[in-house]
Amino acid sequence: MDDLPKRTILTIIALWMLCGTAWAGDGDAEKATHEETMTIGRTAETRFGKLATFRLNAEGNLLACDSAAKHIRVISPAGKVLATWKLPLAPAALWCCDDGTIYVAGPGKIAQLDKTGKVVKMVDIPDLGSAPAAGGRRGRGARGRGRLRPSTPSGIAVSKRDVFLAVGSGWSLRSLSTIVRFDRDLAKPKVIARDLRGCCQRLDLTVKGEVLYVAENARHRVVRYDRDGKKLSQWGSRDRVNLAGFGSCCNPMNLYFGSDGVLYTAESGLGRVKRYTPDGKFLGLVGYVGVARFQNAGGLAASCSNIAIAVVPGGDRVYVQDVKNNIVRVLDRKKPSRESKGTQTKKEPST
Repeated sequence: MDDLPKRTILTIIALWMLCGTAWAGDGDAEKATHEETMTIGRTAETRFGKLATFRLNAEGNLLACDSAAKHIRVISPAGKVLATWKLPLAPAALWCCDDGTIYVAGPGKIAQLDKTGKVVKMVDIPDLGSAPAAGGRRGRGARGRGRLRPSTPSGIAVSKRDVFLAVGSGWSLRSLSTIVRFDRDLAKPKVIARDLRGCCQRLDLTVKGEVLYVAENARHRVVRYDRDGKKLSQWGSRDRVNLAGFGSCCNPMNLYFGSDGVLYTAESGLGRVKRYTPDGKFLGLVGYVGVARFQNAGGLAASCSNIAIAVVPGGDRVYVQDVKNNIVRVLDRKKPSRESKGTQTKKEPST
């Protein structure tokens, strides 16, 4: 220990304190409304090089981003590959609009696609150290030192007139993220928020109407902004005991609005999906995916991973990313008769 820098020692202690007794929550599985019925990504046809994220398109198919292969795979609800779209970037963040327009971002780039996967427009993510901020100010990067070089985006959210993009800096619990707003043609970039704490450059976004929702995971909260970056409200807290709170070191990691206006959250490390009202009232546990939930610092690698989710209209099915196994896990709503008997829905074959 004498040879380690003081900062390294303090970081190790901090991580141990954050993750050393993280609650696994296995006893709450019976409260879940959904259970795992199938997986996608285990067969030769569906196997991913590196599953980065996914979303549902307007047709109800899953669009899965493979950052290693630099393509998007279109997958049916039955797990069949319908198409593969090659891309000029390694996709890391994705959004599908109701009109069929798709936005995808990778290191240093953001692109607009049509509903067939054709690239309509692609632009560089601006130099975030010099891009104009809301109010006309110009920033200087993380903690005010130097410029933020283009990095891998972690979240996209699109409203009727805006495209919001989150880009992070650093690979630790102290990572800071910036949110840039474009118009729908990927022009007029403007920084609307800075210094948001997203562990290891992870900062997921979603929208409801004109309100932007941000999963500021390192602060265990969801923050609401207007389109100009004015903070409207925030909710959430770190809690290793109560189901309504967010566990592990950095959660909620990912967000998704259901068709009924309910906000779904996913917690990395715990593999847990829950439901809330937009203003933070806890509505219940959706379910767990088969990732390694942990109770010691050895689980840190799993705790800061992306855990993308997608919810079908009506909420009967939820797709959940399993980074460790590089697959998509599918949770289907339990049938009432099965719940009352305490039995499980028959599991479908993996695809």
